[in-house]
Amino acid sequence: MAVIGADPLCKDICDALGLKHVRRLFIKMEVDKAVTAEAEFFPEVDGVKAVYTIVREYELVPKKGLDGRRA
Repeated sequence: MAVIGADPLCKDICDALGLKHVRRLFIKMEVDKAVTAEAEFFPEVDGVKAVYTIVREYELVPKKGLDGRRA
């Protein structure tokens, strides 16, 4: 079960994204730009094994600092 807030909408969003044990979820949507999501979650017992699946399924992009360089 994903629990990040008292509002059931939070759980519904996490369930739709397939996220479990979420501590924090930030979704950013801007006009004419890609939607980005940042999630902090606690891995399950075998969660560390799921890292390969997560990396393979999503494109991970390095963050940029305020000066435009990679952090």
